[in-house]
Amino acid sequence: MKEPLSKDLLFEFFDGRTTSMQRKLVEDWLAEPENEEFYYHCLNEWESHHPQFTPAVDNAFTRYQALMNSEETISQSLVNTEIKTRPLYLRASLWGAVAACLVLACGFVFQKQLLYQSLSSANGQVASYQLSDGTRVVLNANSVLRIPRFGFGDGTRKVILEGEAEFKVIHTEENSRFVVAMDNDYSIEVLGTEFVAFSRERGTKVFLTKGKVKLSLPRGKQLYMKPGNLFVAGRNGQFSVTPSVAAEQFTAFKREMFYFDNTLLSEVVQQMNDRFKVNVRISDPVLARHRIGGVYKARQADDLLEILSELLHLEVVKHEEYIELRKSDNHLNP
Repeated sequence: MKEPLSKDLLFEFFDGRTTSMQRKLVEDWLAEPENEEFYYHCLNEWESHHPQFTPAVDNAFTRYQALMNSEETISQSLVNTEIKTRPLYLRASLWGAVAACLVLACGFVFQKQLLYQSLSSANGQVASYQLSDGTRVVLNANSVLRIPRFGFGDGTRKVILEGEAEFKVIHTEENSRFVVAMDNDYSIEVLGTEFVAFSRERGTKVFLTKGKVKLSLPRGKQLYMKPGNLFVAGRNGQFSVTPSVAAEQFTAFKREMFYFDNTLLSEVVQQMNDRFKVNVRISDPVLARHRIGGVYKARQADDLLEILSELLHLEVVKHEEYIELRKSDNHLNP
């Protein structure tokens, strides 16, 4: 491990006041994963003393109305020599700030539509994307990833996940953080690593494949994860961390597979409902507690229903609004 850096040097680095040699020193030091925790600690302290951009809402709203009525063109003062000579990512940051003003002025009605574009996956299908920074994302079925419409800029690379996805995050030269925001105030913060995130109505999961992540929880709580760790939180806010879990369980979806390892049948049904947008129910609580294992390929709900029917001797009863799994004459032991 490299020698620890001083907090003062890191603060100067965040301020952009370091020399090229100092920046190189910080970058080399940060290449060691065990230094990330101290880096994040200093970054959080620095950010708490440096409030971010506060938009001029009244002025933004006036310009927004004029733009909508085609009464005014963009002022040439916004396109001065300084902006023209800056890199593209700084210009993206400027337009992101302008867009933020418009969003505030409109009461956040069009926030997602204006600030973010949506990358999505269809029912029962997997979709792969490469983001502008080189990060690769694989979305499980019925998932949406919202990314900044005007680019990441030179600050934090923030995206919003609704569903499930595998991330392979690129470590940038600027050491910019990559943040995945999820439902109920959960978020994942990394510099460069691989993980799978799950954010749906029934709860939140994070599985870390490589590297290290900082996980922010509701009410200001934080925890750090190591490779192989699995974080699971329910809708009630209670969570658990399992130290060592097989990665295949969380990456099988990329190959249209289901991976079960002593998995409750109720969880199997929930995974099926997530991936195929079906409504499968188990009315018998004893049957719901039955556990199964194995790896199964299923491109549609009927494929997995057929497998479960043959494997567990179940009856599949299709009602008008839902599908029910029942015991057959050969009763199962829980």
